[in-house]
Amino acid sequence: MKKFFTRFGEILLVFFTILVVYLKPTFGASGDRLSILLFGTLAFYYLASGVLTFLDKKRITRSVRLIYIVGLWGISVIVIGIMCRIILLQGDKELLIVALFSLIGILMFAWLSYKNIEEENNRDAFVWQMQPLIVRSILALIIGAGFLFTDSYTIYRSFGTFRNNTEYINTIVDAYQNPNDTLKVNTFKRLDSEIRSAPREKPIPDSTKE
Repeated sequence: MKKFFTRFGEILLVFFTILVVYLKPTFGASGDRLSILLFGTLAFYYLASGVLTFLDKKRITRSVRLIYIVGLWGISVIVIGIMCRIILLQGDKELLIVALFSLIGILMFAWLSYKNIEEENNRDAFVWQMQPLIVRSILALIIGAGFLFTDSYTIYRSFGTFRNNTEYINTIVDAYQNPNDTLKVNTFKRLDSEIRSAPREKPIPDSTKE
C-alpha cells in the first residue's frame, strides 16, 4: 500500500482535484470547501516533496536539492494561485505571477548548472535527476499562465461552484473587479448568502430564465 501511494499519490491527488472542480455544482455550497481541501492537499504534497528532497543530503547534490525545493515550492504556489483564481479570491493573480517568475528563474538556474558541468557522465546524471521537476515545472508554467491571462468571467463560468447561475457570475465578477466598491461587494455577499443558504433540493435560480 505504501509503494502504491508513493508511486501514484500525485496522480490520484491531481485526478480527484480535477474531478471535484468538474463536479462542484452538484455539491452546492460545500463545493468550494471540498475543492479548497483538495487543492491545499495537493499544494502541501508538492511542498513536502521539495522539503524531503532538500533534506536528502546523502544521495543528492546541494545544487539539485536547492533547485528542487524552490521549484516544487513554485509549483505548490501555482496550485494555490489556481485555487484562488477559481473562486475569484483577491490576490490570486499576484500569487500566480510570483510563482511563474520563480519557476522561470529556477529553470534558468538549472540550465546554468547544467552548462557548468564538465564531465558528460555527470551531465547525464544531472538531466536524469532534473527531468521530473522540469516536466512538472513546464506544465505548471503553461497551466498557471493560462489561468493568469484568462478573464475572470470565463474562469468562473468554467470552474465556479455556481457556474450555471448567470446572475451570480456577473455579481461575483463585479465584486472581484471592484473590491473597493461597497455597493457591489455587499450585493455579492447578499446574493451569495441567499444561494448558499437555499435548500439543496431546490434548483439555483437563474435570472436569465425568467
